[in-house]
Amino acid sequence: MDKQLYKIIGQIGLSERVWEESIERHDVVRDEFDGICFYRVLKKIGSLERGSVVTNEGVLFDFPRIARILHLENGIRKAYTQPFYVEEKVDGYNVRVACIQGRVLAFSRGAYVCPFSTDRIVDFLDVKKIFKENPGLIVCGEFAGPDNPYNIEHPPYVKEDIRFFTFDLMYLNKPDSIPVEDRYKLFGTYSMPTVRRFGKFSASDISALKKIIKELDETGCEGMVIKPIYSAEKIMKYVTLGSCLRDINVTASLMAEAASEFFTHRIIRAAMFIHENISSLKPEVYAQLGKVLLEPVYESVTKAARGEVIDERFLLRFRDENNIQKMIDHLYRCKVKFEVLSKNKEGAYWHVKFARKCYASYEILQKHLDGSAHVD
Repeated sequence: MDKQLYKIIGQIGLSERVWEESIERHDVVRDEFDGICFYRVLKKIGSLERGSVVTNEGVLFDFPRIARILHLENGIRKAYTQPFYVEEKVDGYNVRVACIQGRVLAFSRGAYVCPFSTDRIVDFLDVKKIFKENPGLIVCGEFAGPDNPYNIEHPPYVKEDIRFFTFDLMYLNKPDSIPVEDRYKLFGTYSMPTVRRFGKFSASDISALKKIIKELDETGCEGMVIKPIYSAEKIMKYVTLGSCLRDINVTASLMAEAASEFFTHRIIRAAMFIHENISSLKPEVYAQLGKVLLEPVYESVTKAARGEVIDERFLLRFRDENNIQKMIDHLYRCKVKFEVLSKNKEGAYWHVKFARKCYASYEILQKHLDGSAHVD
């Protein structure tokens, strides 16, 4: 390993011995994208959490998991003594965009380079100007839309393809985000597309915040993220009733293989939201919950009975044809079972249709349909 990398890990308090031992245990793995080498952190070592990326230009610290509150009023009163900003929580997938050895790369939460996101980020950011004028900057954002490889749900206002929404900025070798007001200035300077921002609030503004969450719920949006000005206070998130029901709906078709906690957590969130914001259970909510839970499972059973493998279909648009094969290789590495259905050029983009095959659910349901007994 080169001296520069040892220097970088030394700056964040890791010795060469600890680093090498972590590699031997596969807590850290070497990776490469287009000739650019980097290390993915799979298990916490020192100050590096899972999802961090180590390169010979610096460390991309992981983007921290955000704590969730289930009761908006009490959660805010408990968490904040100082003002905070409120932004929309966009339903998509999270990436960190950085310039490494002259290449702009989009890293996933798992510290992989996502070929699709890397291909498309130039549609949304002036990457040459941003990274030339801000060496070491990391742009954190959400790709969202119906045509993405990871997330079936998407914001109602993204009708096709994808969009990118910036929500945070970091720097190489620094674990913390840029202060929120400084971040907003940079967003404006470089015309970065951002998540919707609702402004500055305090813990006494509960009625205004409840109006925002009501509007988000009624328009089919996921929820809000609360970002404090005072650095000692934590970022929080709060989601809508509709988000809970949509989560259940898109995952219930794979209930045979999904963890039961996925569903119970969202039912509890839904009950908490109703208790605080609606105050009573209405018949339509009973019907809605039953539909989102049972209908997808029934459809999966019907498919399995016909001998059809359960699948999820998605379309991706690429600028560069070479990135299609890189994305295929990436999905194989992530052990995703899939089939490429079609590939054709339409205007400036290559359109590629994929089918993600859900063999585990199919096989479980097939055994039940065949009459096999099991103990539960």
